[in-house]
Amino acid sequence: MTDIQYNASLTCARFMKNESFGRVIAGPVGSGKTVSCIFELLRRACEQTPGDDGLRYTRFAIVRQTLKQLKDTVLKDIVEWLEGVAQYKVSDSTIYIEIGDVRSEWILIPLDNPEDQRRLLSMQLTGAWMSEAIEMDINLVAPLSGRIGRYPSGRSGAANWSGIIADTNMPAEGSDWHKFMTEGLPANWSAFFQPSGLSEDAENLNYLNQTPDTKALPLNHPDRIARGKLYYKRFVDMYGEESDWVKRYVKAEFGDDPSGTAVFRTSFRQSFHVVEGLEPIFGHPLLIGQDFGRDPCSVICQVDHRGRLLVLEEVAAEDIGLEQHIEQKLKPVLNQERYLGRPLAMIGDPSGVSKSSIYEETTFDVLKRMGFAAYPAPTNDIDPRIRAVEAWLMKQSDGGGAILFDKLRCPTLIRAMGGGYRYAKTKSGQRKPLPDKNEYSHIADALQYACLAAHGRMTEMMARRLTRRVANDNGVRASAAGWT
Repeated sequence: MTDIQYNASLTCARFMKNESFGRVIAGPVGSGKTVSCIFELLRRACEQTPGDDGLRYTRFAIVRQTLKQLKDTVLKDIVEWLEGVAQYKVSDSTIYIEIGDVRSEWILIPLDNPEDQRRLLSMQLTGAWMSEAIEMDINLVAPLSGRIGRYPSGRSGAANWSGIIADTNMPAEGSDWHKFMTEGLPANWSAFFQPSGLSEDAENLNYLNQTPDTKALPLNHPDRIARGKLYYKRFVDMYGEESDWVKRYVKAEFGDDPSGTAVFRTSFRQSFHVVEGLEPIFGHPLLIGQDFGRDPCSVICQVDHRGRLLVLEEVAAEDIGLEQHIEQKLKPVLNQERYLGRPLAMIGDPSGVSKSSIYEETTFDVLKRMGFAAYPAPTNDIDPRIRAVEAWLMKQSDGGGAILFDKLRCPTLIRAMGGGYRYAKTKSGQRKPLPDKNEYSHIADALQYACLAAHGRMTEMMARRLTRRVANDNGVRASAAGWT
């Protein structure tokens, strides 16, 4: 009887246990992604409800850019791991899995042949596996989804699981797959990111680069782990630790975008800095970073009792003035129960202290007239503004990030931090000295003003002034409760 044993690494186990319709796992080379996908398909085949004849029928498409890639990687791994269970029929480009009452077809579909592409999009499938997904056109996901869950049917039963799984190395920043994995995941899709191959949490080291002697050692034996680490060290020695190849294929980081460089590419980590369900802390004032102009943006923050900067919510507007933005956008958000009664202060572009050539009021006069305690940031120079953000990103608090972003309430800001806010390149390929003015720059500017205030300890001064103001006018001008 065939004896197959598989131990999933931590991220691969989370990937396999997840029940989303679509799942993508990304990580370094050699990290066990392919094998986890093999056993995910096998598990789903074994769990399929039997048809009328008592057999469990499933059909999966395994998709990759070329047939040679499928045969050199996926097919070899399947045949090796499922020896005695899997039989490959060359004429059908299909692997047939037969074990007990399981009858599963795994069809290899390359995308370099238009005929195979048409074949894929006319199939009746239980599920699909996109192998090395970033090599494929992202637009394949939608039509492929339409072929899923159509098999088995009739007397053969009905699919009790259907979905798409995908494995990949890390894409380049700004690419379609980068946007898909970080900001554009459809409903009922999930993304999983493995740690760097150079980190202490690197996965699959027990099985990489082993000799007969180290392979005989128990799992997680120091000599076995050390042997696995040499696998990644070899790539660092070959390409250099700062190379884009090592960044993507060893460190499991998004690669450099050829169109520009993300401003916070070396300091912002979504898995470290982004959390779900941030709530404001009672007894600490709110700090609103405010960008002016015709596309005003507000970022609601708070320095909590642990010294962390909580980025609680973004409020953005397009092609309206500041007063309209505050009345129609910002105040309704601040009137939510989570913010009511909390003292707050606004920090903005110091250019707002200048009077216009038409009106005697400055921008800060407008804010104060509308009930805000408003202060100019210490500087408008881009370098100290970016350094203030970097200072928060590079700090830790109790093993976690010193700055945390709310995943659901700060989507545009998180996209900006992840690469949307970037330095452009000149035609000669040189990096421009200033970040691009694009759809992410306004929200990034607002965060910078908040970080300047929080990093420069302006929050303590503002908190003292807010306390005095609340005592003087019962909070009408300094608290979100003042507008209700």
